[in-house]
Amino acid sequence: MSTEVWVVNILGIIFALAGALFIIIKILPRVRDLVDSVFKDDTIVNSVMSLLVILVYILLFVGVVNLIKNIDNQYLNYISILDPGINLVLAILPYLKWLVFAVILGLAFKYVKK
Repeated sequence: MSTEVWVVNILGIIFALAGALFIIIKILPRVRDLVDSVFKDDTIVNSVMSLLVILVYILLFVGVVNLIKNIDNQYLNYISILDPGINLVLAILPYLKWLVFAVILGLAFKYVKK
């Protein structure tokens, strides 16, 4: 049973890394093209893309930590020390989402007026 838990969680970590890599390599360049077609300003595009990449890394980190915590090992259980920081980051993500949405909406209105 213990070996099965290890294998399942390690495979989950590998697939989470593969999913994050797929998002960064395949999906975010399409988002970059979309944002670039709307704003036509490299600074705005780079900032939005940086925020999206950071979001992907945060979500990947949280997922990997949760998968590691699923493994019942006396040494791997020490990773629960990271829980307060993870909870803080997860608590601020909805506000960050609305902030990014508001900034993009404001910039869109600014460029539509021109």
